[in-house]
Amino acid sequence: MLPIDLQILKYIFFEKPIYHYKIKPYLKRTDYQNLHDELEHYQRPETMLKANLKDIDFTIFDLETTGFLPEIGHEIISIGAIRINAFDEEETFYHVVRPIRPVNKHILDLTGLDTNQLKEAASFITVFLQFLEFSRNSVLVAHPAKFDMRFVKAMLKRWKLPVYDPPYIDSQAMAKWLLPTMNCQLDELIKHFHIQQLDRHHALNDALMTAELFQHLISLSPQHEPFSYLDLKKKLR
Repeated sequence: MLPIDLQILKYIFFEKPIYHYKIKPYLKRTDYQNLHDELEHYQRPETMLKANLKDIDFTIFDLETTGFLPEIGHEIISIGAIRINAFDEEETFYHVVRPIRPVNKHILDLTGLDTNQLKEAASFITVFLQFLEFSRNSVLVAHPAKFDMRFVKAMLKRWKLPVYDPPYIDSQAMAKWLLPTMNCQLDELIKHFHIQQLDRHHALNDALMTAELFQHLISLSPQHEPFSYLDLKKKLR
């Protein structure tokens, strides 16, 4: 693998122009315009954010990507999520995403995806439009959310789409607040809470395990009323 400074130069002068050329046909599609409109008119569910955490919906999600740096062209190749409401009803979401650039063998081996799955998958704009609908009027949760949200925002910018600023909780930051002496990596927390270990680096599996972890963390949160999303975000600053 090239050093990071050479990767950046390669992306700026070679891969970025090719990437923009390849996404041009998608910009004329109906699903692109639909996604653009959804993002342009997106409104944060402000009333819900003041409600008790136990009374709102959460969408716990995970991304599998082709690398750690969306700023140099790394892409999302799958999105997995589980939505949990106040009645403990659950609904799952999982889609593979067709990348613009080739995916190296290391990432294929890590995620268990193959080239045929990626070729036959829907585009990022189609899958993300479906994810927006799935997660509507809920608070997003990821572990760590700073990675996943950064990736989503970078992908949308690359696709020339409006800014997306949903309410979200970083379950890793929450774990560090509630369990300050622990290693708060996902694998360590799975062991600590005796969560059933599923195959890692599969977006839906990781989302399912994070969801169970998040429920444990909620149970450890202060019991005084009210304890809302806004209260929690103040604790996690």
